[in-house]
Amino acid sequence: MEKVGTVPVTACLPFGTRRILCDLLTRERQRRIRLMSDDRWLTGRSDCRETPAEVRAVKLRALADIRARGDLLDTLDRLAALGVRRELEARGWNRLWPPHPEPACFPGRWPGSRDRDFPERICLRLPVTLEGQVRAACWFTSADAIAAIRVWRERYPRVRTRRRRTPAGMENALVEYDRLAAIVTTTGDIWRAGVQQAIEFATSGGAQQPIAFPQGDAGA
Repeated sequence: MEKVGTVPVTACLPFGTRRILCDLLTRERQRRIRLMSDDRWLTGRSDCRETPAEVRAVKLRALADIRARGDLLDTLDRLAALGVRRELEARGWNRLWPPHPEPACFPGRWPGSRDRDFPERICLRLPVTLEGQVRAACWFTSADAIAAIRVWRERYPRVRTRRRRTPAGMENALVEYDRLAAIVTTTGDIWRAGVQQAIEFATSGGAQQPIAFPQGDAGA
């Protein structure tokens, strides 16, 4: 049975991303206002046979359908979910994966994570199935490199990867670490790339096409 509901995640993003998202969401919410003010929802027309309550119900169903199609991205979570799905498709990861093991859900950053390099933090709520798909894809494409990084840490406990400091004679250790870290794809990488995918989709006009109301709406 497919899981339903959402799960919280945190996206670590480059500086300035929050402002871009705010601008995009403001525009999408203005589109929603215009859509919901369409003449077809007026209940005082002579050709309107539905009661005001019936018109409101049809209006809400139409809004839900438009959002489900991805034609209206008026919340941060909808925008991010669309971008994450596009990122999975771009990587060829939009498929069924085996259930990820328990270590994939351990708290803290995965070995090789680069989230510390991005200053802005944005909280999202994504569908449970989408989050699980991302976590499984990241784990099964990165598990070997993660295991190798753990071995590397045991071998070079005095090397500081973040500060790029190595004892004399261990300079090549950082080169090896960088090679392994480049193979790791964390969930944070996908949240970040997904947000960028969403921004590119929205700013390129993908979310600005004329919206067709579902057939059978009030006044159609």
